[in-house]
Amino acid sequence: MALHIQMSDEALRKLKKDAFMSKAVSFGICFGMLLLFGSILYFTVMIIQGEIPTEFVTYVPPAEDGPPTNAPVSKELTSKSVSTNPTVTPSVIVAQNAVGPVAAPVSIDTTGDLSFDQLDMSMDMSVGDGLGSGGSGMGSSAAGGSALEGTFYDLKLARDGNSPSSIMKSEKNQKVTFYKVSKDKKGKTVYTFNTNQNEARYRIMEKVHDFFTMGNKGAFSPFYSSPQKLYASSFYVPETDASYATYAYQCRGVCQPSGWVCVYRGTVRAPKSGKFRFVGVGDDFLGVKFNNKVVLESGYMLPSLWKKDDMVSFSIDAARMDDHWAKVRRGEYPDLKGYIQIKPSETPLWNQNIGGLTAGKVFEVKEGETYPIQILVSEVPGGGFGYCLFIEDVTDMSASDLASTERRKFDLFRTNFSSPNEKEIAEQLAKAGAPFWNNKFQLPPFNPDSPIWTAVP
Repeated sequence: MALHIQMSDEALRKLKKDAFMSKAVSFGICFGMLLLFGSILYFTVMIIQGEIPTEFVTYVPPAEDGPPTNAPVSKELTSKSVSTNPTVTPSVIVAQNAVGPVAAPVSIDTTGDLSFDQLDMSMDMSVGDGLGSGGSGMGSSAAGGSALEGTFYDLKLARDGNSPSSIMKSEKNQKVTFYKVSKDKKGKTVYTFNTNQNEARYRIMEKVHDFFTMGNKGAFSPFYSSPQKLYASSFYVPETDASYATYAYQCRGVCQPSGWVCVYRGTVRAPKSGKFRFVGVGDDFLGVKFNNKVVLESGYMLPSLWKKDDMVSFSIDAARMDDHWAKVRRGEYPDLKGYIQIKPSETPLWNQNIGGLTAGKVFEVKEGETYPIQILVSEVPGGGFGYCLFIEDVTDMSASDLASTERRKFDLFRTNFSSPNEKEIAEQLAKAGAPFWNNKFQLPPFNPDSPIWTAVP
């Protein structure tokens, strides 16, 4: 006999009800999980993350990032853009005791298009009585950033600063005629040159000759040097009074503004591979020694032309200027081979008195490699003083372009982003009591985006 089993209506209704409840519970669990996940995400990002305060984290660079001697050099930094959440406040990392090439705040006008003119990128490393940044005047008294260290030497004084130096002493059986002794208001003995300047220039240029052409590192060691060092990143002082140098180096109470030299020393990294030459002028003298070779001499006195017992052969004044440059072009001075005379319209005083700017010898560098450099400026009789230094990329120049004396725009030789600032320099000179001569800030045009020859350890 066959059995027939059939689910009752009541059991069928219960089974369907249980299936519906199971689906409802599963859906509720899924919805609850999604709600919980969304709540956790919102709580983490919008509340906890959004409430993180701005914090300053100090970072002490390792020893190898530090500077040589007294002039710290900032380690090169690279940056990349990252996606940011506008609701998240970023942390700020500040390098402790580090001074970068740009230390002033950035001011951006958000009402219009952004331009470099709206960025205040001047380097202000000044300390004390208005010495200004490394980019203006003779440099900053604050060591730091990418800069060359400057030392002031008074060749009239012995190392102690209280007695005349060896170059001020007369030769045996010879009367001293080129300097005079007097007393200042405080009764201190001072030494100044009189109108007979040839012997003074001769003796001082002998020491400059030894320093530049003979590699004599101790050429200035017997003379007084100011304890104050200056740190310069570009090199321009308009024609002014020589007393500005003693003011800048804070040695006015010891040194008279004549018979002095300033030497800026350091090592620079080439920003690109190629051939270059320095262009500049100095009153009385500007010289550059690059990679242990003299590559530029410009001014009233040229050390490579100095000869023993010859008081005038190395001196270039207005009367001898045309004859001097004719000899240079004819190749009569081997050490000045390839030098070019350039007379920008913006430098009338230098054009008239010294012959304008000088383009020096061509030298070659490789990108990223480092080279020692020494820049020397000097004033002998006192009075007018000034200098400027540029650099020119001549890698792709033809022979005719190299020899051209036409006006051109140069690159400013600089070791960081700073550049000469007319207002800042005017303020410095006013404080020093040494205003512009003829009220003119004479500076040839230069490329505002000039490459950076970074000063390195």
